[in-house]
Amino acid sequence: MGWYSLLPTHLSDIEGWISSIFMLLGVVTIGPWALLLVYDFVFYVYRSCAYHIPIIGGKAQGKRRPRAPSLTERPSGQKRDAPTMPIHATTTGIRQDDQAPEMRSLGQT
Repeated sequence: MGWYSLLPTHLSDIEGWISSIFMLLGVVTIGPWALLLVYDFVFYVYRSCAYHIPIIGGKAQGKRRPRAPSLTERPSGQKRDAPTMPIHATTTGIRQDDQAPEMRSLGQT
């Protein structure tokens, strides 16, 4: 290998195979995510360009311009409500007796 090899010179072939295996594992791990991001970008550009094509495009048919999906807004334009889950006193471990004196009502001591 090179000057920065950790192994002795007679093990340089093994070190080359090890580095190749780790490069392959890196590509196998990162590759699908990278391809998914590239596909998503290309598909969005295609949809945006197809919107502007005369006669058959979405703009000519009176449709809205394509947008990226939103987590805060539904496709119909309504805002999404944050999910609310009731938290019971038994799950928090706080009983009504344990409240600080400032939190108690005036009638309690």
